[in-house]
Amino acid sequence: MSKPGSWWPAKDLEYIPNCPVCGKADRRLLHAGLTDRVFGVAPGKWDLYLCNSCESGWLDPRPTVASIGVAYASYYTHEVGDHPIVRRKGLVRAFLHDCMNDYRNTRYGLARLPANRLGRWLIYLLPSIRAAVDSQCRHLPPVPEKGGRVLDVGFGNGGFLRIASEAGWEAQGIDFDPRAVELAAAAGLNVREGGVEQLSGMPDEYFDVITLCHVIEHVHQPIQLISELFRLLKPGGILWLDTPNLSSYGHLRFGRHWRDLDPPRHLVLLNIESLHQMLNAAGFVKIMQCWRGLSVFDVLPVSEALASGGDPNKASRNGKPRLNDLVVEFRQMLLKREREFLTFIAEKPENQ
Repeated sequence: MSKPGSWWPAKDLEYIPNCPVCGKADRRLLHAGLTDRVFGVAPGKWDLYLCNSCESGWLDPRPTVASIGVAYASYYTHEVGDHPIVRRKGLVRAFLHDCMNDYRNTRYGLARLPANRLGRWLIYLLPSIRAAVDSQCRHLPPVPEKGGRVLDVGFGNGGFLRIASEAGWEAQGIDFDPRAVELAAAAGLNVREGGVEQLSGMPDEYFDVITLCHVIEHVHQPIQLISELFRLLKPGGILWLDTPNLSSYGHLRFGRHWRDLDPPRHLVLLNIESLHQMLNAAGFVKIMQCWRGLSVFDVLPVSEALASGGDPNKASRNGKPRLNDLVVEFRQMLLKREREFLTFIAEKPENQ
């Protein structure tokens, strides 16, 4: 049997015996010998451990900061343009697409076209779609009268930076992926290359809103990252965070075939309790979990393909979800612990 990290140079591995979330050493092996089955670009076999205290998961060993770029040779951040929630294809989907544009325009101050004015009322009656649109816009509050600043940490293809800028925010982003930075800069976005180390050079209490969507699971030092974001926020500022949920229905059902294990890019995987504790320990208050909506239609088909040995890159319902998917979607609306993603909003206290 190959040992963990096989085919990844030994000098580019680091061993993490203690939980990177709570620091405890009491753990058990959750999944052994995981491989990069979604993108197929990262060599190696990886072991995922579960903390017996906070029930977070983490890779041990894992790639070092200097070497992990190899795992991103082909990744979402290299795709240009937005990923529409509903594609404008066919009469029904075109109608929904245009209604969603009107909802975005009305609630978030965008100017997306084409837009159907029924959307500002209809989308409220479709909770899954409304939750997905609100998450896409990251529940942005109105821009303050004197203007406001947004920082997107790990901006990926820059889709949210475009939304924030269009809504009237002064938006900037950082990402450690040089290709993502190159593409975003070419599109005229205010971005810079770097990881957590870039944050230390930014002034205290500078941003009104900071967002990170599917970022914290990629970070070697998640506690340090949350602390830095707290420092950068103005009093009363908002942190918006989204990350895979290790306690999700998808993981419980598919186990090692769950799409969002995604080794070795996902270094740390959280649950409701551990993420809440992390935010609370950093000083955040008014911590609230939101529902992302429609996430099961992305995660389940790919996980099924991985479980059956199919091609995950061709897994799709083609806009026609199965009845079981709809049942799971309804369950996740009601059962916070089972949701595929943890979507949290937290506030920095007004008075420090």
